[in-house]
Amino acid sequence: MLTLNRLITPKKLNPRIIRSLSVTSSLGLEKPSLTFFTKKTCMLCTNAHQVLNDTLHNESLKHKDIDLKIIDIMNPENQKWFDVYCYDVPVLHVDRESQKKPVKFMHYLYEDKLLEEFNKE
Repeated sequence: MLTLNRLITPKKLNPRIIRSLSVTSSLGLEKPSLTFFTKKTCMLCTNAHQVLNDTLHNESLKHKDIDLKIIDIMNPENQKWFDVYCYDVPVLHVDRESQKKPVKFMHYLYEDKLLEEFNKE
């Protein structure tokens, strides 16, 4: 049985919202967890967000269980991430339980590279 909850994102990023994408299946595959670091005054971030959104809606991921958090590094509560990625956003972390460190995509996102990473088992 497959339960599908799709992320529907607005055209503009709302940096104060942390969204979750949950696509649940009984396939037993390792679940990647995505963290997208952004800021609203960043055109690269806007473009990368669109690529990420398009990728997450790709047909090949419909049976994948993926969580997505979007973090605006300009929010005071995210000072830690501002200090780390001030001049490097957009950044996407791909975490899995079996990895010691996240796989990182920085500055530009490409759908083919993201699909390759998200479809790893």
